[in-house]
Amino acid sequence: MNKDTQILIVGAGCFGTSTAYHLAQRGYTHIRVLDPYAPPSCEAASTDISKIIRSDYNEPLYARLAIEAIEAWRSWPLFRGLYRVTGWILSAAKLSVPFVEGSIQTCENLGVQGLERLTTDEVQARFPVVTGLLDGWNINVWNPTAGWAAAGTAVERMAGAAQEMGVKYSFGQSKGRVQQLILDNVSGECHGVVTADGERHKAELVILAAGAWTPSLLDVKGQLTAKGHSVAHIQLTPSEAKRYATMPIMDNLELGYYFPPQEDGVFKMAHSQFITNVQTTKSGITTSVPHTFVQEPADGLPLEIEAQMRRNLWRVLPELADRPFCYTRLCWDADTADRHFLVTPHPDHKRLFLATGGSAHGFKFFPIVGKYVAEMLEGSLDPKIARLWQWRAGQTSIATNLAHLDPEMELNDLTGWKDRQMRERSDSKL
Repeated sequence: MNKDTQILIVGAGCFGTSTAYHLAQRGYTHIRVLDPYAPPSCEAASTDISKIIRSDYNEPLYARLAIEAIEAWRSWPLFRGLYRVTGWILSAAKLSVPFVEGSIQTCENLGVQGLERLTTDEVQARFPVVTGLLDGWNINVWNPTAGWAAAGTAVERMAGAAQEMGVKYSFGQSKGRVQQLILDNVSGECHGVVTADGERHKAELVILAAGAWTPSLLDVKGQLTAKGHSVAHIQLTPSEAKRYATMPIMDNLELGYYFPPQEDGVFKMAHSQFITNVQTTKSGITTSVPHTFVQEPADGLPLEIEAQMRRNLWRVLPELADRPFCYTRLCWDADTADRHFLVTPHPDHKRLFLATGGSAHGFKFFPIVGKYVAEMLEGSLDPKIARLWQWRAGQTSIATNLAHLDPEMELNDLTGWKDRQMRERSDSKL
């Protein structure tokens, strides 16, 4: 691949931004990124106030990559002030217990220091701010090396650095929203994309890094599913923020996860059971399609989801369980059945490549994942990694040692979410 190859990247989230940055660092001079929003793209899963950064994996590849990424989070000037090491409690109720057990073994094998198994009594003794009974927290491991990063700011900084190196960005609902790929009717070769304004963007190489929107643009043969992760914030008082600042990240893979508050007193929590939204797109693809509150600002969390999130919070911090949410979001990512990324050439469309499949764990690799995408493009990616990340349509995952094994819920089977925020705003004025 020549350094002057015309490269088009669809998507300015974790994979797209990191890829643009690393390609520019390698001297590629004709790179353009398309996204409906300026970086950090407000609909991308990576745009958030915080994301967990940890090395706990039962799959050695991701544990090794996470250790590499953590070093970047710690040492790169680009991320100065964005990474906080708070430690975390990784836990599970039932289905994800094998994942936690495997993660402990993998971390120990790689020399991660400080891991401890804790009973719920020991968790409460070490962190008295955790006042709940922790019922359902049936296996717990303390990892003092884990923390969180200010995700949206990190993406914004790296996108800025990429632009300083010459990467061009086209964003906006017309200029940046890709409607379709340009595929040759005979050869199937990809020649570029068409955006909502009708412009045909030609390129010698197209990288589809559109996250949860990828299966709406391309038939990926069932390899990716757009899943929404329910997120909520609670605004704490200054005194409360000071009190909860001593808590670690608490993550039960089946009962939700909880962050220590931000400096502005915002306490973030998220639900561990994901949502799908199956539709048939204009291109005739039947798949789960993201439904965001950016697109539909009147909508809100389904009532059933909020109720479960509050029940789960009661297990950890019961005094907060009835507090109003000051912000909610459905954060959409592209999940694979085996949780491996999809970083691969397309087998039928030459010059088209995929860099996606974050599967609710991809952001921690943000500093380095673009390096591996660049290696894939250049043909130098480690064959063992390439095999795990290859196009694998038709393969069935039967793994029982994965995180987040709860069955997904279909959005249209849930209640109360349509126009919820609009209704509640109206009620508050009465």
